[in-house]
Amino acid sequence: MLHQGKLRDWDPALGTGFLQQDKAGPDIRISSAGFRKKPDQLKNGDQIFFQIEIDSEGKTKAVSAYKAGQHFAPAPELKKPALSTLPFQQLFSVVLVLSVLIWLGYQSVHLFSAQTEFPVHTGMDQVETEELQHATALLDSPVWPPIQNQHAEQFQCEGKQHCSEMLSCDEAKFYLKNCPDVLIDGDNNGIPCERQHCGHRRF
Repeated sequence: MLHQGKLRDWDPALGTGFLQQDKAGPDIRISSAGFRKKPDQLKNGDQIFFQIEIDSEGKTKAVSAYKAGQHFAPAPELKKPALSTLPFQQLFSVVLVLSVLIWLGYQSVHLFSAQTEFPVHTGMDQVETEELQHATALLDSPVWPPIQNQHAEQFQCEGKQHCSEMLSCDEAKFYLKNCPDVLIDGDNNGIPCERQHCGHRRF
């Protein structure tokens, strides 16, 4: 806003003075630096046009001043400091980045939870599972223990004593090893019924 006042207490040596406003208001200090172009001659009582600005110390001073009669284009209006959009842009960027990070974190947690609840089985896992099931089936199978032990278990001590009562060499060996009062190893060499069942074959 353009103001008008009279120059007073002007000190040419220091280049400082005051402006008494035409309208009611406090005097405004002015210096040579406050003129758009310092007039060749200044004296008390000169009409001065000026704008008011607040300096770094919070005091008012005249700026863009010129003496009445000087030909200048009207001084541009001093714009009030506008709120910078830079902090707002920075805040928006931070919020956007945080939103993206939160979304990515949520997706990661959701994916991890889904994998935990429904684990993905690889081909190797399936092979190991089948092998384990096969081994368990062998242990539970009625053909376990191995067949060679079954031959021994199919015989029982039924009171047989002589080789003529034995049906095979395996049965004779079972009786010799497990049953009392048998008469099937005459030479006591550990081989029962050598003539009938367990003797060496001749070709």
